[in-house]
Amino acid sequence: MLRAIIIDDEPRGRSILQQLLALHAPQLNIVGIASNADEGLQIIDTHKPDIVFLDVEMPGKSGFELLRELNTIDFKVVFVSAHNHYSLKAIKFHAFDYLLKPIDLDELKQTIEKLLRSSQAHTHNQFTELLTASRTGNTDLGKIAISSLSSIDLINVDDILYCEASANNTLVYLTNNKKIVATKNLKEYEDLLLSHRFFRIHHAYLVNLKHVARYIKGEGGSVILSNQKELEVSRRKKQEFLNALQN
Repeated sequence: MLRAIIIDDEPRGRSILQQLLALHAPQLNIVGIASNADEGLQIIDTHKPDIVFLDVEMPGKSGFELLRELNTIDFKVVFVSAHNHYSLKAIKFHAFDYLLKPIDLDELKQTIEKLLRSSQAHTHNQFTELLTASRTGNTDLGKIAISSLSSIDLINVDDILYCEASANNTLVYLTNNKKIVATKNLKEYEDLLLSHRFFRIHHAYLVNLKHVARYIKGEGGSVILSNQKELEVSRRKKQEFLNALQN
């Protein structure tokens, strides 16, 4: 059984998460609950958790400041926050996962499934990156952590050709002909990759503009990527896309 800790300054937030985990994650044993960062540090030191559900904004010290005080991070961090600001989303590149309050049960179940199936090797690499980013303030390492049901892959952003919507998942196509079935929806990857010159050309496609080799004119038209893959551009997105290509 995995040992878990909840650190959240809101009593209701702590209570709801504890109840949801008790109902839907019997494999997790909640060994400690803290209402602030200092209490959290003590509980982490005492219980040596496998997983920490960590609120971001707390009085006194934030969740990020808590992490900076640790010499090593040998547990998985799932950030939990009511805020969906881009700077916080960027932390998803380095944390195991990020849950937005109010917590969606399906998203929590996906997180739990990933927690149970992830390997220790991936965990170690993931949190070496997290510790570095936390201490330097650099949350953009040119990589993104893409979570599937069986693993977390740290991928160079420039190696992503395009992303395709697939129900609640996203198919991520890479330059090495590899495809990852990611457990986040396309909108989340659109938000995360916006600053890396990705563009949503269609409700189903998010493309890396660095890999657009050609545009074929038409009502909406289509693009040819560097791997010769052709994708449709929606009529509604056409002009905005052409403007983005020229910037």
